[in-house]
Amino acid sequence: MLIRFDSLGESLLHPPGIGTYLHMIELRDLQNLLSIDAHRHFGRAAEAVGLSQSALTKSLQRLEKELGVRLFDRSSTRVEPTTVGQEVLDRANQIALGVTELQRSVDLLRGVKIGAINVGVGPAMAESHLSSALARLVDEHPLTRISVRVDHWQQLSAWLLSGEIDLFIADLSESTGDERIESIPLPAEEIAWYCRAGHPLAERDRVSRSDLVRFPIVSPRFPQWAINWFAAEESSEGPEERAPLPTLECENYAMLKRIVLSSDSISAALPTTIRYELEREQVVILPVDAPKLVTHAGVAYLRHRSPSPLVTKAIEVIMSLASRA
Repeated sequence: MLIRFDSLGESLLHPPGIGTYLHMIELRDLQNLLSIDAHRHFGRAAEAVGLSQSALTKSLQRLEKELGVRLFDRSSTRVEPTTVGQEVLDRANQIALGVTELQRSVDLLRGVKIGAINVGVGPAMAESHLSSALARLVDEHPLTRISVRVDHWQQLSAWLLSGEIDLFIADLSESTGDERIESIPLPAEEIAWYCRAGHPLAERDRVSRSDLVRFPIVSPRFPQWAINWFAAEESSEGPEERAPLPTLECENYAMLKRIVLSSDSISAALPTTIRYELEREQVVILPVDAPKLVTHAGVAYLRHRSPSPLVTKAIEVIMSLASRA
């Protein structure tokens, strides 16, 4: 695909007095450019776009020649965009998103079941309804490409607003109420505290919040409601001696479970997340004597953007599975 790339203007691409040129640029070259920026490594960038490293280098050289500027400073140890290169990258990203939006709009008008959907999910929800929902979508729409990103809700919101994802499922308790984002709450699910079998707390009939904080707590980023839950009961050592919460922060539950199984750490998760370990008696759910912790999750999408048939279907499937839980 060829696109016009003359919006950068005379002041950016050419020294004064040369005038403004109309450039015809391959969209593929812009996509390759964005891959180089994302990976900052020619080998990994080439692999990501399905090219050889030499072909990727030629693509960049062709683009630099067309624009008449150097876009990246390259050395044996680093790849960094030049000042002009960063501006070109910003514009290239806008163009790439625009092309994606154009294709999405066409798919929406055609009502097709062929296309792509980009989904974001918070760590806890990745272990809940989403896996089953995606499995159903894959079965019902085998020609659809589905991309999933896992991260905390702030990053997911940024991706949604930039058009990089179509929707996300995550904890929304700290949502700032951005009017651009529409959300549908999901039913609350109870969160369980757990430790490895043989842990000093594993045989207790009652565990307090003060007992929990005497051990390393490993979890995804704590939302404010979880911090407040601990603050409601000060540990016997006093807040000044309390370890930071969580002790170790990680957005990957598989890694968190491995850490719990090999240490005296404690973590929290939905029971479905640790079902395998519970069935094999590798972990124990702790009987915490405190108000129950529950999820505050929801499905979020852009308010003023008509969802594609695939996005609508994904939301319907997620809500259906959540209502049965």
